[in-house]
Order: sequence, then C-alpha cells, then structure tokens
Amino acid sequence: PSATPPPPAVTAPPPAQPARVTYADAVRRAAPAVVNIYTARVVTERVRPSTLDDLFRDAWPRYRQRIENSLGSGVIVDHEGHIVTNHHVIANADAIRVQLADERVADATIVGRDPDTDLAVLRIELDNLPVVPIGRSDNLNVGDVVLAIGSPVGLSHSVTHGIVSATTRSLGVATFEDFIQTD
Repeated sequence: PSATPPPPAVTAPPPAQPARVTYADAVRRAAPAVVNIYTARVVTERVRPSTLDDLFRDAWPRYRQRIENSLGSGVIVDHEGHIVTNHHVIANADAIRVQLADERVADATIVGRDPDTDLAVLRIELDNLPVVPIGRSDNLNVGDVVLAIGSPVGLSHSVTHGIVSATTRSLGVATFEDFIQTD
C-alpha cells in the first residue's frame, strides 16, 4: 500500500508592517522656496570711560561703530522674487541678503513692512526661482498636521511638524490678532 503524503505545512503570513508616515514629498516641494535672510546694521555705541580718558580725552573717540548681524527665514511666494518674512527679522537693517537652498545669494529690497502684524515683504532679482503657493488659512482645522521649515540659530532648512491646536486665537500682544496656534 502506498502512504499518503503529509499535508503541506501551513505558514503564517508575515506580520503586517506599520504604515510609514512621511512628509518627505511635502518637504521636497516646499524647502527650495524657503530662504535664509541675513541682515546687517551699523550700531554706534559709546566707549566706556577708563582711567586713561583724562590723559587722552581729545585723542580717543568716545563712540565706536560696529556691525550687528541677525538671521531669519522667509519664503518665496512668486516668480517675481517676492519673499514673505517677519518684520522683526528685517527691522532696523541697513543691508539684507537672501540665500536660497541652491546656494544662490542676492541682495533684497524691502517692498513693504507692517510692525503691527510682524510681516514684511522683500524682493530679490534672480531667475528661475522656486515658489511655494500661498495656502488658505480659513481651510485649516484643529488637528491638521503642519510643517515648519526654517533656519533656527543658523541651521539651514531644519524641518519640524506639529498639529493645529486652535484657530482665531487672540493673545493681546498685537494690534491685529487672528493667530493659528500650533503645538
């Protein structure tokens, strides 16, 4: 008599891999239009008096000038080179330079500024600019995921994310308020 073959071994399917959550495509689309903004201004400051001041009062200057630099971020919003940034980034600047993600650099001019809303618009003159389209904040919902791309402490194109925690917030810190709160 012939033996019946054993039944085929049953193998369990491989465990399901968790879905990968990534914002890489959104960052790839947006990051080229995020710029670093470098400002410089001349600051005149009084020289601290010393014991030698009495001897050389007329020979030593009582004031000196130094260059003060600061750094911020902005985003290119059209092909004509308009950049939206914060007013505090460019306030009191004597010179403004912009560096793109592709390493191009251009001097910027101020098109407009509004200290009450802490917004400023700059313009640079370069060809083939990357652009981020402006979204509609009235379509945001509490719980939506948001990304921030910028240059904290000079670290180019750092990315972080969060969620919209609230809309239409008023904090009493500005003349016009309709803030979007994120975590």
